[in-house]
Amino acid sequence: MDLNTLGLKIARSENLPVLNNVVTQVLKTADDPSASARSLERIIERDPALTAKILRVANSSFYGQTNVNSIARAISVLGMNTIRSLVVGVAYQQILATHSNAAAFNRLAFWKNSLATAVAARIIMKLKQPLKSEEMYVAGMMAGVGVLVLDKFLPQKLDLALKTAAERNIPLHIAEREVLGYDHGDIGALLAEKSRLSESIISGIRYANSPFDDRKNFLVAGSVAAALAIAGKIGYTPDGRPATEELDLELFAALEIAEGQIEPIASVVEGEVQRSSEAFGVQAAA
Repeated sequence: MDLNTLGLKIARSENLPVLNNVVTQVLKTADDPSASARSLERIIERDPALTAKILRVANSSFYGQTNVNSIARAISVLGMNTIRSLVVGVAYQQILATHSNAAAFNRLAFWKNSLATAVAARIIMKLKQPLKSEEMYVAGMMAGVGVLVLDKFLPQKLDLALKTAAERNIPLHIAEREVLGYDHGDIGALLAEKSRLSESIISGIRYANSPFDDRKNFLVAGSVAAALAIAGKIGYTPDGRPATEELDLELFAALEIAEGQIEPIASVVEGEVQRSSEAFGVQAAA
């Protein structure tokens, strides 16, 4: 199936992974400077299960809160941007309750990688443009969303890509290109465009594995790419295998992150992943 045909399937589907209507509306609303906290509250409360999980996580030690008993209170104490990140994190956590269509697809390993990338992207952006750090959390979390689309629509091709990556010890996105002619970044960008997400998030997804191709939004794409690299360095990859590539020091230099900063960032990421995983109720040990 070529990318255009897959794009049509994405456009016509009402039941796509992660980005259900509530999550999509939350992302759009949080990006709208004219939106009110009340409008975000009403959207989230349409989904009782999502509401309950958000409140549970908001009351966890990770956020240091104990009296968050409503979405209004959660927005008040955490802020709209943090709630946006929390909603995406909860939505991804929910995929662990579903079965994979591709036999070789390890959803737990995928979730660990998504969380580690999100946390790393947020930390990196805090060093560059702090006000965009929560948006980068979302971009990092969704960098691999195209893998979920493959699992839904092309599970046999995903299995073949996973097998190819393992047998040849190459990154999954390279194996996908050999099998399909495109990779999960291309697919994820189509999904994000269908959902009318922000340009930054779309760029972060599309160019996560080729950040230098995005001259317009290099800081975004580069930050997500660097986050993916750091996630791999500490043992979190999309398919659960050890990282197959060395860190691209040219990328970190372009982001003005010194080589000596990488290890401390990785250490902070590892600690935050463990704490965040506990908040979401998922064991994150690699």
